Amino acid sequence: MEGKYTKLTFVIGFIGLLITIWQILPLRDKQIDGEWTMTSKVKEADLQRYVGMEIKWKLFLTENDQKVKGTAEKIAINNKTLHYGLRTTMELEGNIKDDILTLSYVEHGKLRKTSGIFIVKMNGKEFKGQFSQTASNTKGDIIGRKLEK
Repeated sequence: MEGKYTKLTFVIGFIGLLITIWQILPLRDKQIDGEWTMTSKVKEADLQRYVGMEIKWKLFLTENDQKVKGTAEKIAINNKTLHYGLRTTMELEGNIKDDILTLSYVEHGKLRKTSGIFIVKMNGKEFKGQFSQTASNTKGDIIGRKLEK
């Protein structure tokens, strides 16, 4: 009789351990870390000349404990590569929960700083979502793809 209860206790303990590990480990692997390209398309803006504009960015993101940080550089506008002297940079900070990535950012423009937010859904090595920012009250869609080495 003692052996039966010992085995049952072991099985119950083992199942409890598996459940604990499953709760602690993230449900996805760290696919955020690395280099990305992102394209934002302006859908709404107070200045109509911005509507329809497509801006391409190069991002570098890192994740630590669901906290995400990164930097970015504006590299093209409407498929025209920007000369290095015209490029602006951006600092990003936020978090990821399940497959939703939320990043607040500050763009260091030539004349002033602009702040905004991205909210995207991760799908492997891609993301899609929306952005909004203070410059001209701009809103639109963004898509991103991770660059392979």
